[in-house]
Amino acid sequence: MLRSLSTAALEHAQTRGGFTRSSSGDLSLSEEDDEDLEEERDPEKLSLCFRLGLFIGYIIPTWGHLSLANVGRSWAAGAFALWHCFLFLNSTILIFINCCSAILRCYIQWFSEMHDGYNPFSSKDREAEGHLGQGSWHVITHFFGAFFRSYILMSVTGDVMRFTYLLCVDAWRPDAFEAYRRLWVGDAWKELAIGQLYIQSWSVCLNKCQKAMDIIVQVFLYVSLDLVPILLFILVYDTPMHGSVVCEVCMAIGCFHIFCFYFLFIFGEAWLKISRFRWAWRAAKDRVTFARSGSSGIHIETETVWMTGDGTQFLSMEAEARSLCVLCCTIFHWLEYLLPVALALVTCVLGLVLDRYYLTEVGAVAASMLFFVMLGTHEALDHVANQQKCTPLWIRHMFRQPEILQRWGERWCRLGFSVQKRQRYPFAVSLGFTALVFGGFKLMMLTYSCMGLMLFLCLRLLWMRVEGAGGWFWAFLESFIEFILLNVLIITTTRNAMRDGAVVLLLCVMRQFGYQREINSGERVRLASMIVLGSVQVLLLTLVCFALDSASDDKWSQFGPYMGSKAWYNISSLTPVQEELADTLPMCLVRFPRGMPHSAKLDFNHSLSLADFGLMASLTYEPQNRVAEGCAHYFPEWHMEPRPPSVLDEDWVRFVMFTSDTNSTTVIAVRGTLTALDVLHDVTLWLVPAVLQLFNYIGPDVADGSWGISMSRLSQLIPLAPIRKQTTYDSVFLAVEYMLEHYPNRLYYLTGHSLGGGIAKLVELQLKTRIKPLTVAFAAPGVEHAARVLFPSGISELGNELATLTVEPNNDVISKIDVQIGNTLNAPCDGRARTSHRPAQLPLPTKQQKKRWS
Repeated sequence: MLRSLSTAALEHAQTRGGFTRSSSGDLSLSEEDDEDLEEERDPEKLSLCFRLGLFIGYIIPTWGHLSLANVGRSWAAGAFALWHCFLFLNSTILIFINCCSAILRCYIQWFSEMHDGYNPFSSKDREAEGHLGQGSWHVITHFFGAFFRSYILMSVTGDVMRFTYLLCVDAWRPDAFEAYRRLWVGDAWKELAIGQLYIQSWSVCLNKCQKAMDIIVQVFLYVSLDLVPILLFILVYDTPMHGSVVCEVCMAIGCFHIFCFYFLFIFGEAWLKISRFRWAWRAAKDRVTFARSGSSGIHIETETVWMTGDGTQFLSMEAEARSLCVLCCTIFHWLEYLLPVALALVTCVLGLVLDRYYLTEVGAVAASMLFFVMLGTHEALDHVANQQKCTPLWIRHMFRQPEILQRWGERWCRLGFSVQKRQRYPFAVSLGFTALVFGGFKLMMLTYSCMGLMLFLCLRLLWMRVEGAGGWFWAFLESFIEFILLNVLIITTTRNAMRDGAVVLLLCVMRQFGYQREINSGERVRLASMIVLGSVQVLLLTLVCFALDSASDDKWSQFGPYMGSKAWYNISSLTPVQEELADTLPMCLVRFPRGMPHSAKLDFNHSLSLADFGLMASLTYEPQNRVAEGCAHYFPEWHMEPRPPSVLDEDWVRFVMFTSDTNSTTVIAVRGTLTALDVLHDVTLWLVPAVLQLFNYIGPDVADGSWGISMSRLSQLIPLAPIRKQTTYDSVFLAVEYMLEHYPNRLYYLTGHSLGGGIAKLVELQLKTRIKPLTVAFAAPGVEHAARVLFPSGISELGNELATLTVEPNNDVISKIDVQIGNTLNAPCDGRARTSHRPAQLPLPTKQQKKRWS
């Protein structure tokens, strides 16, 4: 019965045009007019699976006949492809966030080494060590250890982004995941050899094992990508399972398929590279020509990665001539080519205008070197290459035709001169921007180190013109020396050498030690990812330099420019009419009780207002010798509590503890962002939430809900440059624990502005005590994602959000970062973003006060 019905379905499909060239030939390469395929369409030679599919398609009228052409027009297939792309996109965001977080940890580790030891910005340290003393080499080696780790990670992440894009494209094809499946079954050797996907269809000579493997892979794909998520989403509504667990499983599945696709392509390419090298080795030693090698000899394809299989890129030159995209990209190409020289000249001119000799020096040296490179690498010098001039003698004696090995290197390891220029250009640009950053901060030793590395890069390119048939040998020698030096840097500059060394080794293998071939497919996605990640790296490096330069700069006052005076101006009181109007505002009605001495009751008669907490948060910005004076002036019934002995001295956070004279109430106020070190502190704690919210503007809304929670928990998966982020506020946490343990009868409050308010909320979330202090934060970022980044397994549910009150000005930007938990109170502020973020709008002193203070 199945045989007869499937035969009828096949005849029905043929009458409908399901297997004709016009209906399906344009949608899938697997439906070519091939003789073997025509034999398989014979009703007597149909397989059981195909007969079953025909039977189902014949029984259910809405399906119609069975063909890939109908699959390409099916709305159901489009819905599945859309879900697959959404899943892969979220997995890509997770990979991107992990890369940014690892880069941040690399530079934070370098900052910690400089901040705790030799500081290149400290004149005392530089005089003690000399211009190029031991401390200078310590700074240089630790920096390049962080720089190379982050750059290798960026390169691999950009390549992974490329294969994510290719997997999304593969999901929309009528024969879904065709390229992915062909790699699984070992039927993609032509694509691997050319470096271009979809240049041929499925082979007609697949063996039984390959066919069975293809069925297994398809079942695994649809079960993992579709069936498992559906079952998990159903279980969310019937079980206590949290939605973030489902999202974590889905992103784990997406990352698994992305990396499988990536590693299958890389392993296949590496296998072809090794096999071609063996053939080239034998051919170079035995004088075997390409004609004599036959089908088993060396095959160096003539196609380039920029062309399709038939050797033509565009069929219509007229379409290329009238394309505005070609014109714009050509202009951008020249701007990109001249960008390093333009930056160097602008730096030199700025140094002359601003009378900064170090900027002039940096710009002049960089411009001279770049002009030298441009002249030395110009295409007019291509005829200089000599095939035998710099070929090592042992290669000439050992190989009779060493040019075969050189052709292998140019084909499989992109050792050609023009390709090497394109490959090394991003690294040179990163070094150039790094040198400009260091030059702006007067770190000449690091600037000249970056320029020296750029000079070596340029000399290496010039050497390629005269290395002849020994280019493959010099390339291997270069990669070996670079790998040894990289491992030495990692061992001497990281706190966990074994783990970082293992991660860097894996990254180098994924990049094939820098000699992977140039692949046209998805190249623009890879370049765009490298540009974004490179910008993140330069921004983080700039913040670290700012933090090192101004770590001890605390000469700013929230109370105006007269912070050097011993006098404090009074805050004018409101008139009765103003008080009556102010009482209509909700935030003016909020009161917080004090504790009563020797009693468990609360004192509401002498309560604290939001203005009192704002003043305490503002006093933390004052120099240490002024905080006690401000406390005595504004809060005469309060005094400063000494720091507990358990507080960490090397912590980045500054806080002040105000205690009432009755010792019944203590307010722990944490300082917000004041110096560049505090800015770096902000980035350390809220980089992941900020990146998540940034994707809301350019992609799917993943910052809120279960997807954002799961990404926050999984944002530390790359075990590179480990560092305990909790040490950035452990001093406050230890102080609160100490006070709660030794003075349990007091009433405690936590307060802070901006960064200080966010840290106060994080401390409250981390406390495990039954009674926790109430937190009053002003213009502080949210902590929902930041808490899960810091404690991926320690905080499962944020159940104490009612103990937090965040005052959020209307136009404040900082309080929009991350997701606010607990209670929020909008402040009617009409100022701009900068003025709305200030902790307190205090009245300016009068002319008489200015004259008296001066």
